[in-house]
Amino acid sequence: MVELLRMVDIFAPLREYELDTIARYCELVTFRKGQVIFTQGAVADSLYVVAGGRVGIISVAHEEDDVVIAHITAHESFGEFDFLGRTPRSATALADDDSVLLLFPGEAHSPTAILREHPYLAASILYRLLGIIAERIWNVNRLLVEKTRWLQDLHKQLLCDKMTGLYNQVYLKEDFVNLLPDFGKRAALLMIKPDNFKDINDRFGHEAGDQVLNLMAIFLQSELRENDIGVRYRGDEYAAILTGTGKDGAVNKAREISGAFKTMDISRITGEARVRIQVSIGIALYPEDADSSASLVQAAHRKMLAARGAGGNRISV
Repeated sequence: MVELLRMVDIFAPLREYELDTIARYCELVTFRKGQVIFTQGAVADSLYVVAGGRVGIISVAHEEDDVVIAHITAHESFGEFDFLGRTPRSATALADDDSVLLLFPGEAHSPTAILREHPYLAASILYRLLGIIAERIWNVNRLLVEKTRWLQDLHKQLLCDKMTGLYNQVYLKEDFVNLLPDFGKRAALLMIKPDNFKDINDRFGHEAGDQVLNLMAIFLQSELRENDIGVRYRGDEYAAILTGTGKDGAVNKAREISGAFKTMDISRITGEARVRIQVSIGIALYPEDADSSASLVQAAHRKMLAARGAGGNRISV
């Protein structure tokens, strides 16, 4: 156990008798592939060192898919931040392969009693851990400086819809929150959905449907002012952020957008000149209807669905 501890960053600087002391409280435990080691939110009563095998660290999200944030291999430690900080587990750990882990302390020992009896050990480990954290932060900062332009391009890609070139729903969920105060005293959000897009998709195929969506994006953007923002929200739904706009201005702009879509000539796409796009539009006002972007999106979307439910081809404020 002492040899294993000596190969781990946070224990390597400790003196021989300190490693001997830690080893007395350690325990080797075997985990089968796929077995959970600890769960997010659990009490952090020990830290771990991989003696053999591999461990996956997973962030468990409530609304989205779980995300693997790290893989821990032989001679690496994990769980030390929560253990030394006495905070609940910030992630879930499970064995990627059959693995042997060293636990400090083992299940038969109380971490509080050990740290109280050997306070110098806790101080030494914590000091080393802080040094590791500082080194990692420095490396990340250096990487960010080197990759600033690349990160900006990546950020832009994350916020833009690849098919239409408009912003995507991530923009509404994240950046829109930060932009709201910059819009001044008021703003309006329009949620827009074509009433008859499914018919077009079913009759003329998905390729034709994609061409219609691209054409709608072009028409939407052409109706917006320089500081307004067009968004492809999801599927065949669009949004428009109208800066510095109140109720009357939002309704007028919604009518203009609706009228523009009706004039779209999609005969080259469908082969039928009589097909016309009609839309339902929901309007939510900031700050009258909501004081955050998340609630503003919900309000506008709810009103758009109400317009569709009332027969479509209308605007709901």
